[in-house]
Amino acid sequence: MKRYVLGLPLALALLGTAFAQQNATPVFIPILNANFDADDLGCGAGASCYSNGATGWLCGAGSGVAKFSNVQYPEAPADGLYAASIGSSYVTGSILQTVGANLQANTTYTLTMLVGARADYPFTGYVASILAGDVTVASGHAATPVGGSFVPEEIVYHSGATPPQLGEPLQVFVKSVGTGQVNVRAVAVSMTASETGGKQ
Repeated sequence: MKRYVLGLPLALALLGTAFAQQNATPVFIPILNANFDADDLGCGAGASCYSNGATGWLCGAGSGVAKFSNVQYPEAPADGLYAASIGSSYVTGSILQTVGANLQANTTYTLTMLVGARADYPFTGYVASILAGDVTVASGHAATPVGGSFVPEEIVYHSGATPPQLGEPLQVFVKSVGTGQVNVRAVAVSMTASETGGKQ
C-alpha cells in the first residue's frame, strides 16, 4: 500500500483561509484515496483482482478495493479500473472516512461520488451518507446504475445556524444494501458558506 504523509494542521489552516476568502465558492475538503487507486494491486484486472481494505478508509466486512476489467465495466481501460468494492452475495459491506474538517454553522456540504453496478454481479442498492461525529446528517441512494456503468450521486446538507453536531468531525460513509455489491469512485466533499442555513 502507498503511504500518505499529510501536514494536517497546515492543510486545515489553508482550508480555513480559503473558505473565509471564498465565502460563496465551494471549497473542497481533502479526501484520502478518493479514486481507490492508492493501493497498487499487482494482479491482472478482473473479478478476482481484489484486496480487503483500502488506504485511507475504514472498511467493513466484504469491502475493499478492486481493479476491474472490461468484463465488469465495458469502458474500463486495458490496465484496469480501480474502485471501492462494497458488499457481496453473502455479506453487506461498508466504507468510512473521517475527513479533514469539522462541521460549521451556516454551511452547505455536498458529497458527490460515482456509483457503479458491475455487469457480472448483482447490484441490490446502497446508502451514502454525510456524518458528523458518527451521527448521520444527510443520506441518499438515488443513483440507479445499470450493469456495467457508473452514475453520479449527490447528497447535500445545510447545517443551519445551530447544528446539534457543531464542531464534530465530518465523515463519509457508504454501505451496500442486501446481498449484492456496489462500487464507488471519485468521492468528493465540498463546503460553501451561507449567511443563513437552509433546511436539510
